[in-house]
Amino acid sequence: MTAAGEPIFRMRGAAKRFAGVTVIEGVDLDIYQNEIIGIAGENGAGKSTTLKMIAGIHDPSVGSMELFGKPYAPHRYTDAVRDGVSMVFQEQALVPNLRVYENFFLSHENKFARAGGLVDTGRMIELSERHLRDLGLGHIDPRRVTGSYEFHDRQMIEIAKAFVLADFFEVEHPIVLLDEPTAAIGDKEVALLFDSIRRFRDRASFVLITHRLAEYVTLCDRLYVMKDGRLVAEMAKGDFAISRIHEAMVGRARDEEYYKESTQRAIGDGDPVVLSVERLSGGHVEDVSFDLRQGEVLGLGGLVGCGKEEVARAVVGFEPFPAGGSVRVKGKALPLRGRGKASIAADVGFVPKERKTEGMIPYLSVAANTSLAALKKVTGLPGIISGGRETRLARDYIKLLRVRTTGPRQLCQYLSGGNQQKVVMAKWLARGVDLLVLDNPTRGVDVGAKEEIYALMRELTAKGVSILLITDDLLELIGLSNRILIMRDGKVVAERPAPPEAKPTEQELVGFMV
Repeated sequence: MTAAGEPIFRMRGAAKRFAGVTVIEGVDLDIYQNEIIGIAGENGAGKSTTLKMIAGIHDPSVGSMELFGKPYAPHRYTDAVRDGVSMVFQEQALVPNLRVYENFFLSHENKFARAGGLVDTGRMIELSERHLRDLGLGHIDPRRVTGSYEFHDRQMIEIAKAFVLADFFEVEHPIVLLDEPTAAIGDKEVALLFDSIRRFRDRASFVLITHRLAEYVTLCDRLYVMKDGRLVAEMAKGDFAISRIHEAMVGRARDEEYYKESTQRAIGDGDPVVLSVERLSGGHVEDVSFDLRQGEVLGLGGLVGCGKEEVARAVVGFEPFPAGGSVRVKGKALPLRGRGKASIAADVGFVPKERKTEGMIPYLSVAANTSLAALKKVTGLPGIISGGRETRLARDYIKLLRVRTTGPRQLCQYLSGGNQQKVVMAKWLARGVDLLVLDNPTRGVDVGAKEEIYALMRELTAKGVSILLITDDLLELIGLSNRILIMRDGKVVAERPAPPEAKPTEQELVGFMV
């Protein structure tokens, strides 16, 4: 569908500054009725900040906005929701211990008040059930506690919330802002989401941010590309392809050897075993065994819920994890109790899928997060951290990993997702590890930062670091791994070698997953 008539939303000359640092400048953006547009760019380019200005989370420092031909200046997110603008956030904004229907109408309970101050929960549930059915999400029970659902279902609940609130406030044509909605859901859920967007575009407009460039090509009518806080390109349907988007984002053509396969280290039977997992069982995992050799990248793939993430948590002792079986690092068994502490002592690092809640402390600085696993290196007098040592350590890794930050003392909550991920990796590199367990390490990371992470992984394996890679990205799994294990229903159902000259195909691996 092409844009026609006057836009229903205009942004003109928008700029945003935080503590004197300009992150957005001179942005002009239009949204037309029934249109799906995309905003592409590297991490830190300003995409999410732009959405948050539209959603009333940030006030523009400079510039103006119009909605349906009238001045639009929401001072908080609830103002935007009442005007018909909803946002699905990159990091989930649901309250896990509330029920689904309670999350849908959180902060709007007064609209359901009855005599005596009671809330009409029956009406809340009825509205929730109707919208979930309309969205093809009838399997989600609005009475159930939200946190009891798997991550991908919680993501779909948050997406459904945007539609529920738009209808509740009687907005005829809402605007739904999608910030990385597909980053942590499987192919089935992605297809369901895209089908819903296409089905509802006759009464809504959508703005999409994603790091899967193919999704822009598949779904969007128009595309804006941002770089360093500015719009650098606007492309119409048919004019944008993955290669062109990539080049506009990073300022160069895509490297043909994206996964650095020519530098993949050859692994043989003579290389020592660093990690040995034997008959791991419990939860969603059953009788999983494998070895990982020095300098090897062992890929673990499968559909969402297949058990691969539970295996990663068992190796590093991240609670809860499967309790049966044994895990040995460099020949030494890790205990069942206190395994997390023991794995760190054995020089095992873990980059989790949920970086903000499990991998870092957002309200601490880049320097403080970098030193978390390497406190001995930054401690002067007994028990006292040296600010100078901590700063110098952080500067080294800011330079090494090209972290885009104002400096070592910037709080991590103000970094883009990709730069936060780099800080999580820096934490373990600063300590020095022999084994890295990476759970979807490039989730929510742009293509430029992905290339840097891939290059870093190759550099680490060249130095003898072993990597257990868990990823939902099939091409990443194939391109980076020396060997690939495929899991289904908690079991390893296939093992495939993946040397540079004979990589398995996506079709071959998918055949084992389903």
